[in-house]
Amino acid sequence: MFKGVFTAIITPFLNGELDLVAFENLVKEQKEGKVSGIVISGTTGESPNLTKSEKEALLNIALPYKDDSFKIILGTGSNSTKNTVEETKYFENMGIDGVLLVTPYYNKPTQDGLYYHYKEVHDNTSTPIILYNVPGRTAVSLSLDTIIKLSNLERVVSIKDATANMLFASEIRNALPEFSLLSGDDGSFLSFLAIGGDGCISVVSNVAPKLVVDMFNSFKDSKTKEAMEHNKFVVELTKALFLESNPIPVKTALVELNKISEEFRLPLTKMNELNRRMLRMTLRRVGLF
Repeated sequence: MFKGVFTAIITPFLNGELDLVAFENLVKEQKEGKVSGIVISGTTGESPNLTKSEKEALLNIALPYKDDSFKIILGTGSNSTKNTVEETKYFENMGIDGVLLVTPYYNKPTQDGLYYHYKEVHDNTSTPIILYNVPGRTAVSLSLDTIIKLSNLERVVSIKDATANMLFASEIRNALPEFSLLSGDDGSFLSFLAIGGDGCISVVSNVAPKLVVDMFNSFKDSKTKEAMEHNKFVVELTKALFLESNPIPVKTALVELNKISEEFRLPLTKMNELNRRMLRMTLRRVGLF
């Protein structure tokens, strides 16, 4: 169901509020860049700092652009199973194509706890579910056995794995050949495709959607050398966009490209000036200036 490049879209702010004009322009740009869809209110969208009404406002802007080739996914996961169920139920009738559910952070549940967390959401909602495995942020990781067990639930259809562990990704693919396998790490995306991955939920595509899509399409068309040429730029951008905690650098890049205002919500702050200069140099080298 979920294949291709999905942009983990940022959330622009202006004077403390959502900048819905800038957000709509970003959505238009993503669709014009031929990505397969966007993920609203993910990590890159500063999900911990968004209210339910703000997520609804973002969806109201994005959903008119939805069609068969451009999907809208919403991050509704949290470390509270009850809250995750409630938020997923609230938004699923708006017409979203699926929800991205992060493993519960801070609580550090066991594998049984992880399984029953997702099962509770599955059994009480009706939308397709993408598991989100990002142990670098949550301090917990889904095991292969738990992923296999969860894949037997009807609407658990995909996983975003942000471990950049190709052995683990290969094990998932070998065990679940039909399960949608999405990378959560731009820098290893090409390697991920090589082991049978289906796509990526990308940070880099915020600033260069066409580049990431072209790399994906080149690989799928067996144009390996062309894909590797695109990947050189993807890797360079990835390094620059993770000089500091995501989404600080990617939002700063969009500021440099005159697409959003430079505004974050605490505890996120502006980018260090030295890192910003390095980011600016990278944007220039890859031809975005």
